[in-house]
Amino acid sequence: MLRLADTSIRLYRKKDGRASVRLRSYLMVQTNAGFKLSAYLKSIRCHLTLPSGEVIELTDVSYSDSCRYRLETMVHDFWASGVADMKTIENGVGTLRLDYHISFTGHPSEEPVSFETVVPLLRRTSTARSNPALNPTGRSRAARGRSLSRGPAG
Repeated sequence: MLRLADTSIRLYRKKDGRASVRLRSYLMVQTNAGFKLSAYLKSIRCHLTLPSGEVIELTDVSYSDSCRYRLETMVHDFWASGVADMKTIENGVGTLRLDYHISFTGHPSEEPVSFETVVPLLRRTSTARSNPALNPTGRSRAARGRSLSRGPAG
């Protein structure tokens, strides 16, 4: 059985105007023995369904081959990302679906499995410059004469 430790989806505006959809998590595999996941995981796919019904395929899905094995659970680093045309990016929720196929014997009875979970969608910006509400002067922090790490410029 697979599950994800953190399912927060981050949304970024790309330079081309489209939205980047990113998930950084840990893939948790419940098992009574450690094994090389890439040898038995035949396929894995993710997609995100927005409240509007729009489905965003997370086309770049990857996981680390190395893992930590504790408490009968293998913990792998996990990443998934995709791109979508979204007019507005805002905080909200969506439904993440993960489809996977683990096969130990290659027998046809070992069918793909999936799970769905409601996930938070978190709007992110790359700099204060891109959000006038956070930077009303339009100048960088250095140009305003303040550094958060060193106090007032002198």
